[in-house]
Amino acid sequence: MNLRSLAHSDLIDIMHDTHGGSWPFTITSPGGVTVSFLGWANDIHLSIDPGTDEIVTGRQATVSPMIHDLNIAGFGEIKGVAESDSKPWIVEIDDINGKHGVFKVTSANPDAGIGLTVLFLEEYTK
Repeated sequence: MNLRSLAHSDLIDIMHDTHGGSWPFTITSPGGVTVSFLGWANDIHLSIDPGTDEIVTGRQATVSPMIHDLNIAGFGEIKGVAESDSKPWIVEIDDINGKHGVFKVTSANPDAGIGLTVLFLEEYTK
């Protein structure tokens, strides 16, 4: 097994480990199909501007499912939907305090080298 295959195999184990850093969330397709996933999740409200080293207020929420898991669910490649009159991909997730969040996918950054995709989210009202 080469290093890339080993890294992918290890990442699957890490992402599916409920005692590690993974977190449950659901993704609903524009067609209304909802599937549960385990993956990484972030919801950050402050960051540092690398050009000025100043603190910047701005929410950045992401979830990162395995591409393999998306394919098994029949989702394939997820894309952000910019048009407000189109049905977006929806992500629902509870934060560490149990507060339920509903988000739409604004963009997706798949990494075929390791088999993971990062979905960038913004708050959404159904």
